[in-house]
Amino acid sequence: MNSHTNQPDIRREQPAMGNPEVTYEREDLSARAVVMFLVFLAVGGLLITAGMWGLYRYIAGNRFQPNPAPATTQAEVQAIVGKFPQPRLQVNPVADMNALREQEEQTLNSYGWTDQANGKVHIPIEQAMDLVAATGLPVRSSTEADAPRMNRNGKN
Repeated sequence: MNSHTNQPDIRREQPAMGNPEVTYEREDLSARAVVMFLVFLAVGGLLITAGMWGLYRYIAGNRFQPNPAPATTQAEVQAIVGKFPQPRLQVNPVADMNALREQEEQTLNSYGWTDQANGKVHIPIEQAMDLVAATGLPVRSSTEADAPRMNRNGKN
């Protein structure tokens, strides 16, 4: 700048900013190297895809047979079910659940032996609730309540 007029001095060159010894790399990557990388990447992708396709075809092979026609009669279903190892799945879960509920309802609403050798029986649930309401639940005696309790290790 001209100190007398406050206008830039266009005759004199301005000094360059920065360190003249520090510059940038002018040849980072060539266009040929980038194109070759992309070509190798595409060829590698195609080779991997072809290799995986061949591997899957080899693994599949003829190991998997088509499913047979579904069984239509109960005898056919039982014949097929008999061939399966344990655990077997339910053939008709709705019918099985209905049979279980019916059996439980009969147990809850009838008299019968639970353990005949020891003389244990079951009675209808309504009658059992009436008996408990009339007689009350069993209560521990005071000597049992006053006895010291043992922890898991059998120590006080």
